[in-house]
Amino acid sequence: METSTPTPRMDRQERDRSVIRVLIYVLLLNVLVAVLKLVFGYLAGAVSMLADGLHSLLDGTSNIVGLVGIGIARKAPDDDHPYGHRKFEALAALGISMFLFITSWEVLREVVARVHGEHHVEPRLETFVVMGITLVINVFVTRYERREGQRLRSAILIADSRHTQSDVFVSIGVVVSLVAALLDFAVLDIVTALVIVVFIAYSGFTIVASAFSVLSDSQVVEPDEVIRLATSVEGVLQAHRVRSRGLPDDIHVDLHIHVSPSMTTARAHDLAHEVADRIEDHVPGVTDVVVHVEPEGHGEDPS
Repeated sequence: METSTPTPRMDRQERDRSVIRVLIYVLLLNVLVAVLKLVFGYLAGAVSMLADGLHSLLDGTSNIVGLVGIGIARKAPDDDHPYGHRKFEALAALGISMFLFITSWEVLREVVARVHGEHHVEPRLETFVVMGITLVINVFVTRYERREGQRLRSAILIADSRHTQSDVFVSIGVVVSLVAALLDFAVLDIVTALVIVVFIAYSGFTIVASAFSVLSDSQVVEPDEVIRLATSVEGVLQAHRVRSRGLPDDIHVDLHIHVSPSMTTARAHDLAHEVADRIEDHVPGVTDVVVHVEPEGHGEDPS
């Protein structure tokens, strides 16, 4: 029978410190990118570049929200929160999406104002240089944050990397609009700004969908994999009623297993611990497994 390779488990405090460190690095880079875009976008009168700068600034704001969220999420379980505070990561992700929706609305208002007023774009050499530099930084930040988010199984980092990823496509659009302005097609700057609004709003909806999936306790582990692992433990005859919920780094699983009716209570107890340990060792992100033991031929129908 094929078996999974155990995944080394990272200490929870070490993991949280790593997430915080990544968020601080990304925050500093996002602030740098935002300042460059806003200053040179203002000097060039480019709406699309200003919109992109606001988006980058909101990337930095989302990092701050993420820092607050992970600060609360890392608190230990207490009487009011016996399962811990990890879902505050999902709530923080929702906060990020709200900022995105507000920004898209503000950018849209700015576009409408420019359409009804005088609109003149003056691209400069330094404008293209700044966009090139910020584009490279955005690509680095997106890949770095996504890689660390997957490694640390952090909902905050993964959501924030999606947020930053939209900056890459937006920045490419800004460069296209600046080139069009040089060719005397400045109206494309307005069109590009509208595309940016769509990208920002789409990023927000993506994050909301992911956060709602966690908050509504959607299934996060494939039941067949849990059943395979459980039945690979000697003494387990069947496994069924597999349920899972939680965040990628804090998954809770419960299941029922069937054992021989002649098995002693002590042995059944030890077997349940073996099943739980095997699932935690082979399924990344699982932090809690509840195993309900039933005698074969009694109780509920496993189907």
